[in-house]
Amino acid sequence: MWEQLDESPGAEFLVTPQYRLTRRDLQGLVRGMLAVFDANGLVQGNRVLILTRNEGAAISAFVAALLDGLVPVMLSPDTPEDRVAAVASAVDPGLIVIDETRLGEGWRCEFPALTVAAFFVPAPRRVLGLGRTVLPAVVLGLDLPEGKRAPHLPATGDELAYLLFTSGTTRAPCGVMVTRRNVLANLSTLSRLFSCSPQTRLFNDMVLAHGDGLVQGPLLALANGCTLIRSGGFTVSGMEAWLNHVRLERATHVMTVPTIWSLVDRYAQHDDYFDAPECSHLMSVADRLDPDLWRRMETRFKRPVFNQYGLTETVASALYAGPHPEMGSFGTIGLPVDCEARLAPLSSDSDKGELQLRGDNIFAGYWKNAVHTEGAFTADGWMRTGDLAAMRPDGSYEMHGRIKTVIMTGGFLIRPEEIDEVMATHPAVTQSVTVALPDPDFGEIPVTAVVLFAAVDEATLTSHARARLETLKVPKRIIALQEIPRGDAGKPRLNELRAALTAAIKGEAATRTPIPTEDSFVAISALAAEVFRVDPASLQPTSNPETVPGWDSFSQIMLIISTEERFGIRIPAARVAGIRSLGELQTVIRDIRV
Repeated sequence: MWEQLDESPGAEFLVTPQYRLTRRDLQGLVRGMLAVFDANGLVQGNRVLILTRNEGAAISAFVAALLDGLVPVMLSPDTPEDRVAAVASAVDPGLIVIDETRLGEGWRCEFPALTVAAFFVPAPRRVLGLGRTVLPAVVLGLDLPEGKRAPHLPATGDELAYLLFTSGTTRAPCGVMVTRRNVLANLSTLSRLFSCSPQTRLFNDMVLAHGDGLVQGPLLALANGCTLIRSGGFTVSGMEAWLNHVRLERATHVMTVPTIWSLVDRYAQHDDYFDAPECSHLMSVADRLDPDLWRRMETRFKRPVFNQYGLTETVASALYAGPHPEMGSFGTIGLPVDCEARLAPLSSDSDKGELQLRGDNIFAGYWKNAVHTEGAFTADGWMRTGDLAAMRPDGSYEMHGRIKTVIMTGGFLIRPEEIDEVMATHPAVTQSVTVALPDPDFGEIPVTAVVLFAAVDEATLTSHARARLETLKVPKRIIALQEIPRGDAGKPRLNELRAALTAAIKGEAATRTPIPTEDSFVAISALAAEVFRVDPASLQPTSNPETVPGWDSFSQIMLIISTEERFGIRIPAARVAGIRSLGELQTVIRDIRV
């Protein structure tokens, strides 16, 4: 990986809407980071905690730590303070790379820090690589010394490469330990299957704190000397710009989760985003790709679609389906490649069983949690995925749900216990149990049942959750029940609970006071308040995703669907992408009704 940076040093490594970094730029940033590591006395195996919205700084710090034999720990930038404190306590970092806006948090004072200030965009005549008038570190908001040495590049093997804390409670955060052998094994498979080369331009805008965003993004680009394209995150209102970025930057491989592919299929205005000759791979990761959506994508965009199955514990992917001789058949999660898979039957009369995996890409265990690690593996060394599957005659595996209680929403894994722990800290909540309910766009959504000690509305409970959970972990509904159905041993009966929640939501909709159907802003704000679970008095025509808590891609789709149902209209896809505020929604409604 390090040697790749010396080949064609002027070639692009990272492209974002704000800046572009060459391989030479990354090499200089890594050397500067190494000087910071040395100044803080870090040695092989020390942890480096990374908590920044500046993706260039996050990638540079991660790569530097990885190549130097340190253990980077990448957190999502919206991780709440309590959870960051728990992770920091668990890993005891020798250094944190942190946004200056988070310096005041109480946990931070215990650890030395490299502060990331806001980056700035250089003027066009001073673009990086043209005259070298703006240093990459300055653009990224980093105050780095001049680095002299190369990274230590420890021998590949069972040394820890990185930790990912993608789930787990704040009391006992669950860190997945990935070794250097694991990383290189999976990168080798991905590079071969998807024909990666220095000419490859990977469009991957997924969250860096998760395996697919990290491994199939900067690490895959680094391993193959190619370019990573990031676009600032997907939103429904920004969909056209996001898709146009694929064409503008000449992407060869486009990767995202099934939920976003579904939104593209539903709301994208054109069919030609991927028809440039260099665009050869449309890739779906992190969750099962619905066969109907898969077929529509290939028909509409006239490009091959590849579906991957994997977990954080498999580095990135383990099974692959698509038009490649090593991959499984259409409509499945595929065949294992460079690893082994088997089914452990749950009963003698069923062809379904738990999917179990074994291979060099399988993680080493959970950080400082021997009990959890032991439970993740069988006695003969196979990793339990917790997923229910069946095998087709050609050997391809089909997914049939989950055995564990984990929730997969839009490709993002949530452990419901983490939500319940947060809800239990509210003084009015005596019990909390979170389950998955099916959703046509997100696959599953987390819905929380609570038993209350005192009256409190859903908006207040949602606000409590938003203050303590990452955005995607906030339950989509919080429903108060008189009791939570439980068995003799006191465990929740989850199927009964799902039925009770579904019935409560339907009953609530049937008895809700009707919202006026005229296109006044009072009616629109009442509808929006219902979707976002906020006080309608807090909403204005200028209210938008930046100002309204909970206004994300999921809730925007709910707002559109609810608007169509309430006002008896159909909003064209061309207008959906332009709705960036409640005032714009009101204008669209009036235009359609004229």
